[in-house]
Amino acid sequence: MLSFAVAAVALLAAGTLITTLAADQISVGKARDILQHLAGAHLDKNQVEIRKISPGTGSGGVIVEARIETAFRLEKVKDDWRVAEVRLGDHQWESFELIDEAIRREKARRTTGVLKEIAESIGAYQKANGKFPECDKISELIDFISPRFTSRVHRFDLWGREFEYRGNASSYRLISAGPDRKTGSKDDLIVENGKLQSHGDD
Repeated sequence: MLSFAVAAVALLAAGTLITTLAADQISVGKARDILQHLAGAHLDKNQVEIRKISPGTGSGGVIVEARIETAFRLEKVKDDWRVAEVRLGDHQWESFELIDEAIRREKARRTTGVLKEIAESIGAYQKANGKFPECDKISELIDFISPRFTSRVHRFDLWGREFEYRGNASSYRLISAGPDRKTGSKDDLIVENGKLQSHGDD
């Protein structure tokens, strides 16, 4: 059995939305039906057990805690094992590598959008004050730009890592560590003085 806590606001793999705002506004049957067809799956009803539905946080929606029964095909590569395929229905197997790559690219796209949004706020601050925010932490940057220059606060990228910010009066760097969650590697997403320097999709 595979346990999932599914944030219904945004399911990256499938682009599925549950647009209700309270837990009592979606039935167990509806939640099960959505998860049965997640990412193009065709799972049987008895393969999806809805355990709990509760109100979402932040942008709303609901949190659906579910147990999904499926199968994975593993293959040995060199001296280690990895997931090769996941079963999404009767005689329906999907490449786990393709699913993983699709999620990685979507996270990179969304994180890039957040970086640009933060950069616009920094640019607005610079225009108003004649200099960039002078600090070395994203939490300190937020104090400079919120709420006057942005109505939305972003501290974390789509991989759950805190953005890094280093700035002085004349320049700054805003960094997401990217898919590997390690700053300084080739998949970093970087905005320098308002310009995007690197793409996680490269």
